[in-house]
Amino acid sequence: MNALSPRPRSHVVILGGGFSGAAVAWHLARKFARPLITIIEPRPFLGGGLAYSSEELSHRVNVPASRMSLAPDDAEHFLRWLGASGEVERDPDAVWRDADIYPRRRVFGRYVAEHLEPFVAAGVIDHVRARATAVRRGADGRGWT
Repeated sequence: MNALSPRPRSHVVILGGGFSGAAVAWHLARKFARPLITIIEPRPFLGGGLAYSSEELSHRVNVPASRMSLAPDDAEHFLRWLGASGEVERDPDAVWRDADIYPRRRVFGRYVAEHLEPFVAAGVIDHVRARATAVRRGADGRGWT
């Protein structure tokens, strides 16, 4: 490779598209130029996983929304999204007596999914709807299958 050759595009594969996998993908997509990220997740949307995809209305987050965020340098990231989304108006029980907000778990999953969607649409993140059952080193000894 000479000095004018473009750097090869990095490819990261993440097994599981729940909160942890989705958060890693979001941070990689924002930090690096031209990454290619594949998330293997059988659910139809990223970010929910088992914890944040429940349709049960009584399932709420177990910490105040003000302490939840995809962005560690912006503690109110989720809280602002929550206010703009209209979810609090649709779910007045989310607001407790001390004014802390405890939204339904699926709402947090939607927040994560909505923040990944621009990267999915741009082809930076590829959502493969499948279940990973094994990981093996590739025949060349450098990659994985």
